Amino acid sequence: MARDDYRQYAPQARPARGLAFFALVLFALAALAHRFGSVPTPEFLWVLGIVVALALIALVFAIFALRRIWIEDDAGTGAAVVGLLLASIVLAPFAVGLQGFFANPRLTDISTDRIMPPAFAAANEGRDGRMNPIMAISPADAEAMAAAYPELVARSYALPLADLTQAVLRVATERGFVPLGRTSAADGETLEFIGYSYVLGFPSDVAIRLRAEGATTLVDMRSASRFGGHDQGENAKRIGNFLDALDYEVDVMTGVIVEEE
Repeated sequence: MARDDYRQYAPQARPARGLAFFALVLFALAALAHRFGSVPTPEFLWVLGIVVALALIALVFAIFALRRIWIEDDAGTGAAVVGLLLASIVLAPFAVGLQGFFANPRLTDISTDRIMPPAFAAANEGRDGRMNPIMAISPADAEAMAAAYPELVARSYALPLADLTQAVLRVATERGFVPLGRTSAADGETLEFIGYSYVLGFPSDVAIRLRAEGATTLVDMRSASRFGGHDQGENAKRIGNFLDALDYEVDVMTGVIVEEE
């Protein structure tokens, strides 16, 4: 017992715990503020950079502390382990984002129609100089889209335009899309929204084009990130999930699926 009273405390243990805790709190507060619109996205990206730096430093400190505890029999195991765990929790979302970066093509604008994608009218007017410009989809990007997301194609529904428009609006509301604009054409209309990523709330502009084709309606969808040079697959996921939800909504409307009350 006397020997334990004179054990040196690993000098990196407490800094590891403190830095990791601060990074976690900063990340949580900044993410909430950004998600609810209090912090603009460019400033939020700077905060994320600081969070990652703090978490990485805490992780290194924790590893060095645990190494010293193992070799020198120093005290401070609890603080070092807490620092290691908190730093890992903070870095986990960024690791997922890094996986998405390498698993998906470097794109920020995804459409089911790669030749004549739905047009952004309201979104184009609302983008400022810090946001990605809305541009035509290049042949190279269209080829990359087709290779990475072959399932993202236009969908045809056996419903008239008016009914399908209401179905689209219901699904958009359920998924938290914010209405942005509506453009009419001779054969249909295009609905524009702002969609947000699930966790951190990064905004993307969404255009859903509906065109009447006799007794059916053809739906094309486009999603374009406002910020960043790589969407990490977020836009393709948004389109796929939305169209799957629209399939379900149409099946309910046409009696293919009967929901229990």
